[in-house]
Amino acid sequence: MDTPPSRIRSALPPLHPLRIFESVAHHLSFTAAARELHITQGAVSQQIKALESWLGFELFERRGRGVALARGGQEYAAVLSAAFLRIAHATEDLVATRSHQVLTVRGHTTFFLRWLIPRLPAFQAAHPEIKVRLSAHVEPVDFRVDSADVGIVYGGAEWPGTTADLLFSDELTPVLSPRLAATLDPGDPDALLALPLLHSTRRPRHWGDWIAAAGAARPAGAPDMYYEDLSVVYQCAIEGLGVALGQLRYLRREIARGTLVAPHPVVLRRAAGYYLLCPHEAADDRKVTVFRRWLLDEAVRMPDL
Repeated sequence: MDTPPSRIRSALPPLHPLRIFESVAHHLSFTAAARELHITQGAVSQQIKALESWLGFELFERRGRGVALARGGQEYAAVLSAAFLRIAHATEDLVATRSHQVLTVRGHTTFFLRWLIPRLPAFQAAHPEIKVRLSAHVEPVDFRVDSADVGIVYGGAEWPGTTADLLFSDELTPVLSPRLAATLDPGDPDALLALPLLHSTRRPRHWGDWIAAAGAARPAGAPDMYYEDLSVVYQCAIEGLGVALGQLRYLRREIARGTLVAPHPVVLRRAAGYYLLCPHEAADDRKVTVFRRWLLDEAVRMPDL
């Protein structure tokens, strides 16, 4: 059975003498404790006597010019040190929470790595009072159970119960390493599709939709590879393991540098894309409003890095 709070408080010694005792116990010196606490040695002695009087026994054994902890004092001092450390950490957390607002963004790892994180330093410089916390998950945000202020999701325009803003729509085209691309006739979809295709298990229809848009047909028997994480798909393409269907908003930097090649002119554009979501009731929260406005501006003003 839990002890009632009132009984706990009545069992507590005076807190100021406890702090002084912990310091003396740490240093085994009244002089060093006085120096640490910025009080006189006489004040230290007076507070230790007050604590010993409250407890009914002495806490230190006087040995010449030094002191040693009496029986049980070492364990008591260790417990007090841990308690004061917890108080210090709790105070730091409280001050940080009061001086900064934390905005939790839940979304996909690939979106964070390839689109959001490169832009975050600009947001933090402009809004140092808002600290952005990224929470990477495969499943879309569910504000009924997830501890998130906003979410980044992929799909169509319907997200019931939320305010949804389109950041960018699909722009998908095949990408592969320069070495692999050198073996192809540029723009020939048959040669391209004869290579191993790198699939995202989270986006199983992407390749079929692009093949249909290109008016091509897929040869049977090609050794395709399947990955859950889209970032892994892109890295495999960079390493020459096959052809990925790349989201241009994610990969234009690699294409510009020549790390990846986009050899075919067909780009699949469709309404599906990445949306910023927030619950209707949180849409007017200042930190959400600031982040939402900034992110939408970034999507228009800086489509590519």
